[in-house]
Amino acid sequence: MLASTLESRERWRSLLYQAVDLVFETDSRGRIILISPETWLGQPTTSLIGRSFSALCGTVDVLKPHTGTPVQITTPQGTPLTVILSSCPFTDSEGHITGARGTLKAVSTDISGAQAIISAPRESAVTSAADNDRLAIFAAVTTALRKAIVPRLASAAAMDALLAPLSAEGALLDTASPGTFLFSSSSPPEDIEALLSTYPSQTGTTTIRVGIQHVMICRENVRSLKQLCLALWRPEPWSAQDRQLCQAVCSLLAGFWELDSIHRRILTDSDYDISSNLLNWNGLKAEIERRARRLDQQSLAATLIIARVPGLTELSRTRGFEAGEEALRQCVALLRTAVRPTDAIARIRNNTFALWMDGGDRFAAAERAERMTAHGVPILIDPPVHLPLQLGLVSREANADETPESLLERGMQALQEGVAENRKWRFSHEAP
Repeated sequence: MLASTLESRERWRSLLYQAVDLVFETDSRGRIILISPETWLGQPTTSLIGRSFSALCGTVDVLKPHTGTPVQITTPQGTPLTVILSSCPFTDSEGHITGARGTLKAVSTDISGAQAIISAPRESAVTSAADNDRLAIFAAVTTALRKAIVPRLASAAAMDALLAPLSAEGALLDTASPGTFLFSSSSPPEDIEALLSTYPSQTGTTTIRVGIQHVMICRENVRSLKQLCLALWRPEPWSAQDRQLCQAVCSLLAGFWELDSIHRRILTDSDYDISSNLLNWNGLKAEIERRARRLDQQSLAATLIIARVPGLTELSRTRGFEAGEEALRQCVALLRTAVRPTDAIARIRNNTFALWMDGGDRFAAAERAERMTAHGVPILIDPPVHLPLQLGLVSREANADETPESLLERGMQALQEGVAENRKWRFSHEAP
């Protein structure tokens, strides 16, 4: 699985280097903190790390957006070079610029080469400008992908960045789930839907005219799945450069979905929630089954506490991703202190946790619930926020004939009934 992930990442990197020559990232002061590949123009690039971006591109302000900006630089050999700069600053939750990411593409090797491009026939100049525009489109698509975390939202943002400059409508389809589109800017005409319903084994780009629409369909195989299909249509015909751009975008999206499918398979087989470093339900279920046998031998009870923190998930949307992650860490730390180190704790939903108390009878669990809900969940971020804590409790007596699933069901029911009754915590006294 690790080898597949590394292979897929290398495929992404190779695809990007076909479109640009250099990829970089800076901090909030414009200093280079990441640059790739390791050599460019015959010289190592690692020496640029920690230096201002001006050491590479003169007086250009890299913290401002650039979409295909021509820049003159001097190569290590002392010759001038014209490059195309595309970059985008990124900000924190308060809107402050924390750095920039971008690419460089060489378009000439010397001044005479640049002058030759300028003095070339009008058709060549238009072609060069169009190529630069498409590089800017590709950079915008890549930036849109990196801004979003959820794959479906990231793909939708990338499609918006692709379709607008091409003045086209489009759709994205995963043939593993043919019933619904991953993205669709508008309802595809019936003739185009008929084309998408067929899944040829070959990949690549094909163009066809359907009525007044010129349709382009790009297909890429996705490892362990079927195909990712990118369809675009507009009244104007597609050029060879358009075909190359859209095929590159389709390959980029295919690599994105490929990595996502690998990560999902890893998480599905895991007993841990990677975000909180807690058990997930599969891991907690195994722990309950293992511990129940020992508790039955010792004639001890146990209690399952279902804890919900309303508003925890919304912090990522209202305060930013970093604030949401910090709130989750603080919430987990608080819940860990509410139980003994030997007790089990799991995250079963975004804002819902399960705590398993070995040897905790109804009286001990009720006392624990009263203390846990007395002050809620204070989150020390800027500005601080105080979240409520709602509990549903269910006890398991020794030698009781109950499964982890039935305990979870009773605990969730007690939680919901407590919320309906405006109570901070509630016990499940009888099986539903």
